[in-house]
Amino acid sequence: MTTVKRVQVLPCPLRLKRPLHWGKGQSLAEPVHVLVGVELADGARGVAEAPPRPGIYGETVESICAIVEQELAPRLVGQQVQDFRDLARLQAQLTAIRNNHTARGALDLALHSALARSRGIPLAQLIEATRPTIRVSSIVSSGERANVLQEAQEAVAAGLRVLKVKVGRAFARDLETLRELREVVGDGVTLYADVNECFNAENARPRLAALAALDVRWCEEPLPVAQLQQRAALRADSPLPLIADDSVFSLAELERELAQDSFDILNVKTARNGFSEALAMEAAALAGGKGVMVGSQAGSMIGCLHALLFGAREGVAYPVEGSFFLRIEDHYAGLLPIEDGAVQLGQVEAALTLVEEDLLRRFQ
Repeated sequence: MTTVKRVQVLPCPLRLKRPLHWGKGQSLAEPVHVLVGVELADGARGVAEAPPRPGIYGETVESICAIVEQELAPRLVGQQVQDFRDLARLQAQLTAIRNNHTARGALDLALHSALARSRGIPLAQLIEATRPTIRVSSIVSSGERANVLQEAQEAVAAGLRVLKVKVGRAFARDLETLRELREVVGDGVTLYADVNECFNAENARPRLAALAALDVRWCEEPLPVAQLQQRAALRADSPLPLIADDSVFSLAELERELAQDSFDILNVKTARNGFSEALAMEAAALAGGKGVMVGSQAGSMIGCLHALLFGAREGVAYPVEGSFFLRIEDHYAGLLPIEDGAVQLGQVEAALTLVEEDLLRRFQ
């Protein structure tokens, strides 16, 4: 039996090879993530990242550091950490602090990592991630044709075989780009779309039909989250399976969406839910007859590795957005090879050990 001894935060600047563009004008070029470290009384340590996304969750670097140090850490220090029941209990205590999704998620991830080290077992074993091969997808920005095609070609050259393409702001242009993209990458690459709530109730169905005609497999969040009834009606008559992401930040929101039958596939994000809530959301989605994929909140290597580990669970049948680290300058080059669209669980575990040790040294 051990307890939480210390919680630390450390801002970590990153630089993207090229900006990421999505939705109605949002972009990301030089993010600063916050490393969150947890140390247990027996010396075991864990680390995770909290990615500030003010336009999505309302969090900033400053707010994450402050909420962890002033509100969340005091609720954890001195608390027992022995098994999954303790992790679930601590996560429930953290949810007393509303919002602050990635701050709470990072703490939960770090606690899982520290507990695995304390017990002398791999983190994958702790969360029952057993599938040996994990399919990986890559995010492709919205924007001008040449940039989109270049991003897609670079992803395929890096070994990716599933691309999530951001569309919606200029849909006529997006369709033309998708047509050319299909010709460029060939039939061996799976395409799906992320609309980031840019369609409306009148144009959503014909636009989804146009995407389906281009062999786009799934579509993420075509309508604004606030339009719950319209989203449920669209799902009942949609030409494509719909993915829920922005509409399911939490287990409570997932239960609302399941009650309305508003989606087909859950995109659960370990960066905002930690492992504890992600496990509960996966179970609820599967019980409701829905598919599960794992997303990345534009994560660095540590965030991608956590997402990939969760994607190795048997209940996750769709690709994992676990390749964003390829977009970051000078970032663990060559550490995690992607071959024919997949990574191996053993490689993910080995990379996680090296990255955790590197990040934990930074706190010293």
